Amino acid sequence: MKLNPTMRMLLCALTLTFSFSRIHAQLSITGDLKQYHKTTLTFTGLNVSEAPGTFLNYRMNVTFTSPGNEIYVVPGYFAADGDAANTSATSGDKWRVHINPDEIGVWSYVVSFRTGTDIAVSSDANAGSATSIDGTSGTFTIAATDKTGNDFRAHGKLQYVDKPYAQFADGTYFYEIGSDSPETFLEYGDFDATVGRHTFEEIVEYQDDSDPTWAGGKGIEIMSAVNYMASRSMNVQYFLTMNINGDGKEAFPFPSDTEYTTYDVSKLAQWQIVFDHMYNKGMIQEFALTEDRNSNWFEEQEGVGLHDFSTSRKLYYRELIARFGYLNVIYNIGEEANWENFGKGNDYYTAAQVEEAAAYIQALTPYTDLISIHNGPNTDFSIFSELTDLSGSSSLTCISLQGSYDNYSSGHDELNDIHDLAQNDGTNWVIRYTEPYYDSNSMIDLDTWTERSLWASLTAGGAGIHYNSNDGDISEDNYRLWKGFFLRMHYAKEFLTDNAIPFWNMSNDNDAISRGSLLSDGTDNYIVFLAEGGTADIDLPGSNNYIIKWFDPRNGCGLQDGSITSVNSGSAQSIGDPPNNPEKSWVVFIKKNESLSTNEEQELSSDFKIFPNPTTPGYINISGLHNDRYALRVFDISGRLLDITTVEISDNNQKINMGHLNSGIYILKFESSTKQAYSQKLVIK
Repeated sequence: MKLNPTMRMLLCALTLTFSFSRIHAQLSITGDLKQYHKTTLTFTGLNVSEAPGTFLNYRMNVTFTSPGNEIYVVPGYFAADGDAANTSATSGDKWRVHINPDEIGVWSYVVSFRTGTDIAVSSDANAGSATSIDGTSGTFTIAATDKTGNDFRAHGKLQYVDKPYAQFADGTYFYEIGSDSPETFLEYGDFDATVGRHTFEEIVEYQDDSDPTWAGGKGIEIMSAVNYMASRSMNVQYFLTMNINGDGKEAFPFPSDTEYTTYDVSKLAQWQIVFDHMYNKGMIQEFALTEDRNSNWFEEQEGVGLHDFSTSRKLYYRELIARFGYLNVIYNIGEEANWENFGKGNDYYTAAQVEEAAAYIQALTPYTDLISIHNGPNTDFSIFSELTDLSGSSSLTCISLQGSYDNYSSGHDELNDIHDLAQNDGTNWVIRYTEPYYDSNSMIDLDTWTERSLWASLTAGGAGIHYNSNDGDISEDNYRLWKGFFLRMHYAKEFLTDNAIPFWNMSNDNDAISRGSLLSDGTDNYIVFLAEGGTADIDLPGSNNYIIKWFDPRNGCGLQDGSITSVNSGSAQSIGDPPNNPEKSWVVFIKKNESLSTNEEQELSSDFKIFPNPTTPGYINISGLHNDRYALRVFDISGRLLDITTVEISDNNQKINMGHLNSGIYILKFESSTKQAYSQKLVIK
């Protein structure tokens, strides 16, 4: 957690005290030592083994101070011999901590290592007594990241920023697309002490010789699954981290399904290798920490009240945060956790328990992570009103919504209702449609899913969507079966990013459209979804001119012109007819026509060149721009915006097709991902 200035001063004084009695512990610092890359500190300390006392009765926290004096208190963990993923060691003297450094420069650290009964779950910094490596301190230097593209090492931690959309440390906003299936992703036989439900053999050809493995080449198949997902532009995988009594029953962080305060160090180290690969491929892990059949499992094991907050549950949260908190993780407190199921009476997780768990996780993690809850069953959304009825604002920052897309309501109306509940409660939840169900008695239909799940949720202000294979979400691992759904999600995300649409500032505004659904910022940008095709009338404010473009949600292929290409402000303005197939679903992008200012026209870079210039219609060459994805706006000589697109400039791509432009004089404005703008005049003969 970050500390306020007063706590920071106290911590500085404490650090000075430590410096006089510093223990010179053996230490290795590993990683790339670059911004947004995993940095690991491994200390040699007490020699212990996997047993309840090791995890409950020792607590290692490391306080990091950034070059800008931000304070991060990061929980550490027992790492056995330091190489347990390969050796399957169950004992050793290595203690480890990870940090995701968001600043360039010199970082400092100081270790708190204390012992006492159940100290691991205590929030009292002075609980127990100091031992072993307590007081060890030092510094290390972080350089700039050298990564680009989807790799999270180019963007940093995903953060909650009190908006309906999450944001990376580098300022980029996130639209989430991925898979809810298989929920039993971690039931993979190459993990220690795991029954292997999944082989991922249908996609093993996606392995790469550079993929990390463990124990002499284990893990190839699950790495291939990650590679396949990344190749389809997916950026999240949802899965259960503990399902002992529920779906699958074979994924858990313990050595066996009868232990609940002993952690399998080698298994978790192997999980970490997979999760690191996902981070580098730009894929989030959504940890479904429990599900309805396990809602009160920890409390049952301890023999306490089912609605208590047991010691073992707190330890479970701590161990996962300590080992994986540096990654881009969504902490889902429970899948269908509020579902009173199977005639067990009060086995469900209450709203008060959800809030208590969310507050505990929020206090323990050093970052502003997404902390979520998942409703259940798919027709019951009462958990959200129960949460907002509690006193105070919610500690949750995120929602994992499930619902049936047999009708439009779950993915659109319910999402709108949850947004309203949260805002009335004084918060903004990042809501993703993570588990769109369909009626098991009907055939799954790609177009219906696209209309009632994907675009229904997007135009309601949803921050993303997952595909769920329904009956196959436990046993199926052939991702190729879902490639059509992945492609539709890719088209939607590409529509947002390629057209530089500021979706993070947009919200649902169905009242401004005569039919269909509408996402807008109320002034400049409007996304209309017509699930049944046809046309619509829209209310547009002010005294402006707007350009109208059409997008095919089934086939992608960029923006197209319909029967009307521009419209003025006013009430009930027709947007015209689609380019073709008027009976099919369409997306309409309506954007205020921009004028290029004199300053922008003169905004030239001495290194930036377009050649040949003048030229004939066709390809032009670019030089002097950094490798990046640019929003390209084309203006005529009077300053009227003609076209918006996205282009990728790299060492291997320095050409852009301008064959669609007629003879004339144009201004080309390139805007980088960091909002740097470069303009040049182009003459086409």
